[in-house]
Amino acid sequence: MEHQPIQYEAADSLADYTPVALRHRHDGWTADRQRLFLTALSETGSISDACKVAEVSPRSAYRLRARADAYSFADAWDEALLVSVTRLASLAFERATRGTIRELWKDGVLVAESRQPSDKLLMFLLQHLRAEWFKPKTKDSRSPASGAERRYANALAKLADNEEPVDPLRMRHYEATPPEDPIDPLDDMDEV
Repeated sequence: MEHQPIQYEAADSLADYTPVALRHRHDGWTADRQRLFLTALSETGSISDACKVAEVSPRSAYRLRARADAYSFADAWDEALLVSVTRLASLAFERATRGTIRELWKDGVLVAESRQPSDKLLMFLLQHLRAEWFKPKTKDSRSPASGAERRYANALAKLADNEEPVDPLRMRHYEATPPEDPIDPLDDMDEV
């Protein structure tokens, strides 16, 4: 499956953002460019990726952040990083439990593939994101998970159908492909 670059638009969470007022330059930090940078930063957690999306240099971004009159930009930057941590936590849990795929190539041919979960990453995530689960219990304290099965069953019961189309997984999505031979997403059209 070929990955398409993410198209960034100003996020609703930036609706209240007041851009830093700067002298107008067509290649400068316009209000739209500031919002674009901050949106990409909240999605990726990567300053260099956000700079690429906004078509600015990291040096320029850090200079704007350091300006005395750019406190709103610096505050929004910090908030964007907090949002990205929440989004990236799910990726970290997947890597901790399912692992990452390790490929062994020899003479341009894939000879082996394995998934390697990370016990250390899983322990770190659980201890830091759910620290209350690992605190000693007293006779009066209840487990944070108590009632979780009931709440989960209620949440499942509230689910309803919608019109969102599905993109079904195929076995070939799990097959290794050499980097120079990506899977064509249009190949799935005949199987639907």
